[in-house]
Amino acid sequence: MATMREKLQAIETARERFKLGGGLPEIEKQHAKGKLTARERIDKLLDPGSFQEVDPWSGAYKTGFDIDATEIPGDAVVVGYGEINGRPIYLWAQDATLMGGTIAEIHIAKIVRVMEKALTEMVPIIGIYDSEGPRIQNLVLAHEYCTFGTMMRFQTTSSGVIPQISLIMGPCTGSMALSAALSDFVFMVRNTSYMHVAPPPPDVESEKYGEARMHSRASGGCDVLADNDEECLQKCKQLLGFLPANDLQKPLVVDTGDDPNRCDEELMDIVPVESSKWFDMREVIKRVVDNGYYFELKKDYAMNLSVGFSRFDGQTVGIIANNSIWRGGCEDTRSADKHARFTRFCDAFNIPLVYFADCPAFFPSIEEERLGILRHGTMVIHSTAEATVPKISIYVRKVYGGAQLAMPANAQKADRILAWPSVERGVMGPEGLAAVMFKGRLDRAENPEERDKMWKAAVKRMEQAVGRFSRVSNEDYIDPRRTRPVIIKALKCVANKKMERPERKHENINL
Repeated sequence: MATMREKLQAIETARERFKLGGGLPEIEKQHAKGKLTARERIDKLLDPGSFQEVDPWSGAYKTGFDIDATEIPGDAVVVGYGEINGRPIYLWAQDATLMGGTIAEIHIAKIVRVMEKALTEMVPIIGIYDSEGPRIQNLVLAHEYCTFGTMMRFQTTSSGVIPQISLIMGPCTGSMALSAALSDFVFMVRNTSYMHVAPPPPDVESEKYGEARMHSRASGGCDVLADNDEECLQKCKQLLGFLPANDLQKPLVVDTGDDPNRCDEELMDIVPVESSKWFDMREVIKRVVDNGYYFELKKDYAMNLSVGFSRFDGQTVGIIANNSIWRGGCEDTRSADKHARFTRFCDAFNIPLVYFADCPAFFPSIEEERLGILRHGTMVIHSTAEATVPKISIYVRKVYGGAQLAMPANAQKADRILAWPSVERGVMGPEGLAAVMFKGRLDRAENPEERDKMWKAAVKRMEQAVGRFSRVSNEDYIDPRRTRPVIIKALKCVANKKMERPERKHENINL
């Protein structure tokens, strides 16, 4: 009979063989594509030595086809748990060196096992997608032991309870693409990953059909676009650093070493006082947050609105900012979706929201009306109004009409409404008001000279009206240079904010 040491040695020998996946030739093929293997990705993502694999010994079902002669360790997926910066995390990674990472029942069952553990133990979960799709032999056999629907049920149950992150690091098609999109954040890798639900037309390659750049710019399906596998994994670690483990916790406060009382003289000149001139609001953000670090999400999609995470005196905040470089900073159908979804995530995970406002209105156009700006716009209003986390509004420049519902003011229960001296608030700008309020007089002008004189007087009068409204609608004006310490002071005061929602099954947001 074998001794304990001999039994252990046999197990470790088999384990080392399984770790090679499809073998050295397949690993070399993966590297030739500019991609890491599943286990290499896990090693680079987790703290050294922290990974504990779950269920490495299960193999694929026997199908009765020739494929049964091929060994598929772990059914082409590696699952388990470990730590990132000392904090627990569950994860799974498809192994493309084994049958192209193709999916069968045991493959899915292993993923579901760690999904269930992550939900039960209230720990974030990361899925690493790199699969050529379902294994056709298993589809023919159709055990239905564990299905994509089982995965998605756990994902929807976990939504708003634990953070879920999808890293698309190779092919991701069909039902797996739907699964990836159900997570809170989707990362993709330029040139080596793609994602689509329906098969591409016959004359189009899958890589071009669902390329990462398209999802980053056009569909909005990619939150973070990385240049390579290493950058994708590093950015994932950075994002997790901002998040709590679950909805019952708050994000960790970290010592960033940045002076909470720091002021910035450049803020006096970076924003043009003339509301018609554009500037990049992200330059304002970087000057006031800890160490100038802003983790932007969907930065290539709906660029008239910028969202992401930063810290103030070590505390995580979600930032929502209008950016006048694109569409004058107006909200539109795309930015509304981006705005509402980010708001709901932050509210679910106890992350305060800080707004930097410079928004003239919702974008006025026939195209936007046909795209459903009313429906998309109400998503922003709904999500903003129901958010119970602290909400700090910094009104940097113009905020007219419905923009005050999106970048919250009194009606939306913002906890602080603080304005720079350059602020303009009201129903609309001075010129728009003058055109409406004095239309009759202007139309009755006897000649162009008289009309021009009346127009200038009307605009001046409306500028005074807008100025008065701006003064009485804010809690106070602030010195732009002191924006950082003012926000930090406000966040400390509202840290214990408590706001209850009426009892209900769930709201009926206008999706």
